[in-house]
Amino acid sequence: MNYNLDIIIPVYNEHGNILKTISEIIKLKDIKYRIIVVYDYEEDPTLKVITENLKLDKIFLIKNKYFGFNGAVKTGFENLDAEAIMLYPADDHINFNLIIKMYNKYKEGYDIVCASRFVKGGTYKGAPLLKRIIVKLVSFTLDILTNLPTKDATNGFRLFSKEIVDRFKIESKKGFTFSIELLAKAHRYNYRITELPEQWPVRNYGKSKFKYSSIFFYIKWYFYILITSFKNAKKN
Repeated sequence: MNYNLDIIIPVYNEHGNILKTISEIIKLKDIKYRIIVVYDYEEDPTLKVITENLKLDKIFLIKNKYFGFNGAVKTGFENLDAEAIMLYPADDHINFNLIIKMYNKYKEGYDIVCASRFVKGGTYKGAPLLKRIIVKLVSFTLDILTNLPTKDATNGFRLFSKEIVDRFKIESKKGFTFSIELLAKAHRYNYRITELPEQWPVRNYGKSKFKYSSIFFYIKWYFYILITSFKNAKKN
């Protein structure tokens, strides 16, 4: 492996956000990393912003082999060359300082490092009210009913060891569901999981990729975590 960290950024019409986001990430000095930008279509103006304004020595542009955000994640996972992998939001230009902190947690022996909006120091403001209610309800109930080592089960901003990505193939087909799926599977097999506080960024340009219809695809993994925790509790 040639890199310490692959940073995957799925994009779809993120031309108003991507320059500010990547400009912050490329300030990183302490690790050998590359940025994998996965796009859906050749005419996406995001690509023009990147190629005209940024050096491409650490940025790799890869077309989505599948469909949508979930497909972009799978495509990114199929093009890895690092010991750790991070999913980073295209519209997040305030949490770049977490990248090194999350990688350092990986070096301490954690296989999943979660960015968490619901621990001390984290915030979750600016999202639509209904979305906030659903996300908080899921996270709160898993926190009090299970021994899941994160208070933010649904967040897509997350670092995974390559072992997690290689061992657990993504079954999810919609939205950000892959993130809770990999978390659930890793929890079942007792991989080490931790979290760090995240300041939720308020989107200033474009539309969120979150779809309320994708909530139904989270249900399977929500109960998967519940059942896993109950079984583990009985064993102990």
